[in-house]
Amino acid sequence: MKKFEEMSFKEKIEAIEEVLKKDIMPMLAFDGGYAEIVDVRESNGETHVYIRYGGACAACSSAGGATLFAIEETLRKRLENDKIRVFPV
Repeated sequence: MKKFEEMSFKEKIEAIEEVLKKDIMPMLAFDGGYAEIVDVRESNGETHVYIRYGGACAACSSAGGATLFAIEETLRKRLENDKIRVFPV
């Protein structure tokens, strides 16, 4: 697999979606929730991922804190890139 920073923008989006599908969605589904990618943008050398919560996550108080941090950290670790930021919309 290519390094994240060497991927095209399209490949980055596909890699992010794959991590969301395999590693993050099962964690959220366990509590009756889900997240979907709304947008991905590159800004000042960072990749910004905008997500929307659904199901139980939409009303969960930890969605903007602990859960958001867990999603961001999972993406960073799996894609081996610390310049990924996740924002809820």
